[in-house]
Amino acid sequence: MTDRGRTAGEGDLADADVDRSDHRSQRRRRIILSEIALAITFTLAMVLGLAEHEDLVSVELFLAGWTLNVLMLTLCFVLPWSTIRASSVIVIPLVDFVAIGLSRAAAGDTLAGVGLLAAFPVVWIAASRVRMGTAVAITVVASLAIIWLPLPLRAEPTTLDALLDPILLPIMLTGLAWFVSALTKDNRRQQEALRESQSALRESAEAGRKRERLLETVFDTVSVGLLALDAEGNDLLMNARQREGHAVAAPPGNGDPNEAELLIFGPDRVTPIPPEQRPVARAVRGENLEAERVWIGTGRSQRALAISSQSMYDDDGTFAGTVVSFNDITELVLALQAKDDFLSNVSHEFRTPLTSILGYLELTLELGDRLPDGVAGHLEVARRNASRLEQLVEDLLAINAGTFEVNPVPTDVGRTLAEATSSASVRAARSGLHLSNRAPATLPAVVDPVRLAQAVDNLLTNAVKYNRKGGSITVDAWLEDASLVVEVADTGIGIQAEELHQVFDRFFRSHSARTSSVPGVGLGLLITRSIVGEHGGSITVTSEPGKGTCFRIIIPQPAPRPQDGAG
Repeated sequence: MTDRGRTAGEGDLADADVDRSDHRSQRRRRIILSEIALAITFTLAMVLGLAEHEDLVSVELFLAGWTLNVLMLTLCFVLPWSTIRASSVIVIPLVDFVAIGLSRAAAGDTLAGVGLLAAFPVVWIAASRVRMGTAVAITVVASLAIIWLPLPLRAEPTTLDALLDPILLPIMLTGLAWFVSALTKDNRRQQEALRESQSALRESAEAGRKRERLLETVFDTVSVGLLALDAEGNDLLMNARQREGHAVAAPPGNGDPNEAELLIFGPDRVTPIPPEQRPVARAVRGENLEAERVWIGTGRSQRALAISSQSMYDDDGTFAGTVVSFNDITELVLALQAKDDFLSNVSHEFRTPLTSILGYLELTLELGDRLPDGVAGHLEVARRNASRLEQLVEDLLAINAGTFEVNPVPTDVGRTLAEATSSASVRAARSGLHLSNRAPATLPAVVDPVRLAQAVDNLLTNAVKYNRKGGSITVDAWLEDASLVVEVADTGIGIQAEELHQVFDRFFRSHSARTSSVPGVGLGLLITRSIVGEHGGSITVTSEPGKGTCFRIIIPQPAPRPQDGAG
């Protein structure tokens, strides 16, 4: 960092030296050009005066004025202006006034226009950095000196008329000095404003470049691929991570493919996604995506991406483009797949010993009266729990295999809920909870009675486990808008708002459940959602920490058939 700072500082000094060198060069050039213009005009006047030398008052004095001007021009070429103060340059036009005054005095009435050469030093002084009042005062004094000092050289006596007749020249030169000084001042003010504007523009451009470098650095630092597109779908910005992903999705031998040529597949990893349905194309059409999963590339280098996008709009609300993020979730997807495979394998391994356990329990229970007192009851409890565990294994296998099915038939849901609450009442009483069933005794609906009972049992089990002593559990059901509605509410510990969207995820257990040491594996709600989903329904949850949780199941019902013989 120190080396870079030193290099940058040396670069700034070098730039400053170049600017100073250019300024000195321009200053020298202006001085020479200003003086050479007067010298050329003065020389022409000298040639004209010498052609009529017999009419000159003094040829020697006339040549002396021109010689003085040439000397000043020579000094302009040879003097080291870089070491001379800028304020000292005004000596040159002052000496020019002297040279012009000498030549005008020597020319007499023959070349009265020689005095107009004073316009050159007047413009020089007025255009210099002296104040306007100073420039006008110098012009007045110098111009009057030019016309009045030669009067004593004449043979005629000096009169008032002789003093006033040539006064027009000083007036003209004074007006010229004022005009040039005002114009120069205004021009200098505009140049200063322009320099300030250019400086601000340079600072703004440098700040823009710094922000651009910062943005590019941030873009390249994040571990997510980022792509910014305009309203027409043209790339505005792409970070390094996305360039890597773009290369993975490129077909072999195609170093710069367009979006339609990229190898992008659906969740099955083999079905190509049509170009118009690809996430980027949809994002360019203004659609905001949320974790759209695709696979890119082929073979061992194939990667899974979760693609999200956010549209950009102008101040007037017009779509201006979109920013798309590409999150590589390959490792996560493979880990979940490995977990599913493990769960499926373990479930298969559980099924064989469970079948054996249930078989021997049923054989033992057939002994009936030959069993010791109380043993049959214990064996029945073991058989019931083994059957429940077997059903859980079967459900897990069905969910993993995608073969989880329900068989809806006309059912008395009121009776089903009464049986479920009756079974859960023993557990609730042992936990010091009050369980009430508000559902109608008879409630006809079309559902799978076994699966619905399983779903309600899962909800009741959770309501008992995550409740507090003295709490309550309420079961209710009704028909509403051609749908069956079942509710299970409790006054338990509740669920945090940020965790509600995860309660139906596999193996998910809330923070409050983990800290309360309540046993569980996080599969009951997953199975419940699968049961409701296979019915074509939905399940929602509302909860408030410390106050309780309410699950609502909604299962659409088929339209009633018209009665036979109606109409």
